Amino acid sequence: MEKFLSENSSLIILSLFFTVVLSYLVIVRNIESKRILKKFERENIIISSFGVNYFGLESEPGAPLRSAGALVLLKDGIYYRARFSKRELYIPGFAIQKVDIIDTHKGVPLNQKVIGVIFTSQDGRRDRAAFRIPHSAQWIAAIRGIFLQHKQK
Repeated sequence: MEKFLSENSSLIILSLFFTVVLSYLVIVRNIESKRILKKFERENIIISSFGVNYFGLESEPGAPLRSAGALVLLKDGIYYRARFSKRELYIPGFAIQKVDIIDTHKGVPLNQKVIGVIFTSQDGRRDRAAFRIPHSAQWIAAIRGIFLQHKQK
């Protein structure tokens, strides 16, 4: 047994490291999921994604953000909550004007393709939020089908 441990110590340490990382990810996802279910009724939730990167609103000063958290598509809008900070965003469905794939936000190249949601803010101005979402095609289709179908020409 001692020979096995000494010959495979790197593999054992690597296995322990990945076990700790995977356990952390599961715990964080469970916490985010419970937080969402506490805030919204399950019947109101259409899709939820964890590990979403939020780049902020176009109207916010400064460079794009890099906030990680959960995104929820609800029957009446889109909700984002940061994993660690208290950053939240709610975009009412009726305010959404367009959803598209973009690669720049706030005039800055993001060096990746993300989803841009153009909407009318509470003060009546056009704004855009940018998200990198797993399974983005599913999200775009759902947003268009739920909120934009009646707005298309």
